[in-house]
Amino acid sequence: MTTQVDPQRWSSYSGSLRAVLDEYSRAIRDFECVLLALPAERYTAKTVLTDANFTHVQDIARHVVGASHSYAFHIDRALDKLDGSFPKREFSVDTPEAAVAALWDAFDHMVDVLGRIKDWSDDKQGEVRFVSRWKQPYDIEQMLEHAIVHILRHRRQLERWRDAALA
Repeated sequence: MTTQVDPQRWSSYSGSLRAVLDEYSRAIRDFECVLLALPAERYTAKTVLTDANFTHVQDIARHVVGASHSYAFHIDRALDKLDGSFPKREFSVDTPEAAVAALWDAFDHMVDVLGRIKDWSDDKQGEVRFVSRWKQPYDIEQMLEHAIVHILRHRRQLERWRDAALA
């Protein structure tokens, strides 16, 4: 069973923001379904496939949650025209359920940030430009699209590991 989010929370946002938040929440639900369907003992066990960056499912969960918070911080800082480091966001990924809760918390953070610009046109959103900590230039839409695809990529990684373990 997946976490229920209320799309009414962002129903008053502009069409493009509404659409991207719909897709972002869908990506999280899909990630959640795969993560929670894995046997609990596999969460902290070495994965079947070798990956230097992610040797455990828990590593992926930590990375996905941390990155999701980072994307919201990037947009928030750009709206305030601030540079510099981001505040540390505390979260737990000790269990798959805790990781899912932390991921939804990151999504809530993004919904709050975007609430500041909920009435902005696409053109006005496109005027907000910033450089990520990994030195990639973005506008708001590009960062949101990156946030969604990031979750999709790691969901697929979990699916590959799951499928390899079953083979």
